[in-house]
Amino acid sequence: MRRRIRMAGAHSLADYELLEVLLFAAVPRRDTKPGAKALLAHFGSLEAVLDAPPEALRAAGLGPRGVAVLSCPARVAARLSHADPRGQVVLVDMAALLEHCDGAPCPGGDGMRVFYLDSARHMLADEMVPGGPAADMCRAVLARALELHAVSLIVVRDMGAQPPPAQGSAGDLRFLRMLHAHARLLGLALQDCLVRGGGATVSMRAVITA
Repeated sequence: MRRRIRMAGAHSLADYELLEVLLFAAVPRRDTKPGAKALLAHFGSLEAVLDAPPEALRAAGLGPRGVAVLSCPARVAARLSHADPRGQVVLVDMAALLEHCDGAPCPGGDGMRVFYLDSARHMLADEMVPGGPAADMCRAVLARALELHAVSLIVVRDMGAQPPPAQGSAGDLRFLRMLHAHARLLGLALQDCLVRGGGATVSMRAVITA
């Protein structure tokens, strides 16, 4: 069957043969045809086998390795059917950033919302960094930026209905100044920090870089 796949493609295989190939990853060096045919007879179709939940596969006599293997195709299909949002949002200016914040729910957690951008201002990630000591927050943001190969950052603090203080809180400023200084050492730019609340938005850029 592997020769047939190489020569004619996987579409040349019957449904039970495709299952044979998958099951071979779970039970190598054994004839998987009987098991593949038994699964098709039990569930009725290849689609039903691959969509079956783990408990149903176990009830049909499949072992843990077989359940793990047959659970993968449905997950891969689901992943491919949903486009990866990274890089699709372009934050051309702060107006676009605020529009995105208004239209997209804030990621879960209490802390600072961090946008990681590439050189063309495509958004690589929109994530929360939990509140805590400034050094820990700074370390977490910079590690994530390096992981994503980001080149710049924008931080947003959402205060809900409370109006933002003109100069920011002492804790926020300590974190933001530390982030600005250490990001520069890594070749990253902290473009701005916006504090939002009560219908107003305040930029902390001048305070951070002073």
